[in-house]
Amino acid sequence: MRLLIVNPYASGVTDVRVEKVRAALGDVSLEQTLHPGHAIELAREAGDAEAVYVFSGDGGFNEVLNGIGPDTPVGFIPGGGANVLPRALGLPRDPIEAAEHVAAGTPRRISLGRVNGRRFGFSAGVGFDAEAV
Repeated sequence: MRLLIVNPYASGVTDVRVEKVRAALGDVSLEQTLHPGHAIELAREAGDAEAVYVFSGDGGFNEVLNGIGPDTPVGFIPGGGANVLPRALGLPRDPIEAAEHVAAGTPRRISLGRVNGRRFGFSAGVGFDAEAV
């Protein structure tokens, strides 16, 4: 099973884009998040999925990183305002192009950080920085 987790509240996510991303990824199951933390639950429930794709902003990417197992491939589809993680990985800013790229690409390992038991993909902050984000 391949799963597409979508945050419908992310600023760059629309119904039309979801369908185009889904088409670019091929045969995927679709789950939409309903509340903060839901992407963590969906990623955990995916268990030993062949792959998990996330069409969201950076918060959704972080949630999925905290829900998946260590060997589950993840594709990050930019759907937020900043999309720092997909940009850092060199993915296209356009969500449809990014979906085509991850669908056709070769998996690679990335390093994750961990603070207070939570994983993160690109940065962590404390104090004012954390509050601002």
